[in-house]
Amino acid sequence: MEIHRADKAYRNRSIALLAVVCVLCAVLLWQLDAWLDRVTGELMRTDPDTVRRWLRTLLAGLGLGLALPAIALGLNLRKLALSARIEGRFPPREWKTWRDVRVLRDAPALAWARRVELAGNAALGIGALCLLWAAVAWWRYG
Repeated sequence: MEIHRADKAYRNRSIALLAVVCVLCAVLLWQLDAWLDRVTGELMRTDPDTVRRWLRTLLAGLGLGLALPAIALGLNLRKLALSARIEGRFPPREWKTWRDVRVLRDAPALAWARRVELAGNAALGIGALCLLWAAVAWWRYG
């Protein structure tokens, strides 16, 4: 049985990056609450046209903010599936893993590559739906 060895430096960098992202998200959520309180008070005193423009920008921005990571994930998963299909093994040689994993060859590797490709297509579909949502929000409140 062939084993694809883990890259410990990659694992440590990934864990550090995840920790930084978690701390950043916590700080941003804390600041979001304060910002929304200020915006709510400000928008309650303004005309409906200004509220509509704010709503348009917020909903379109949310759609874009959700679409970009979904599209990036989908493209990355499709790249992984293509590499696995070309090499006839899963995971491909150049891909780094957090832990040691058994290498799949031939039919099992192609089955995994197909599942990863389907997951990538699903992520791209979700990204496209989020982009559509952003476009509809931009058009609807425009």
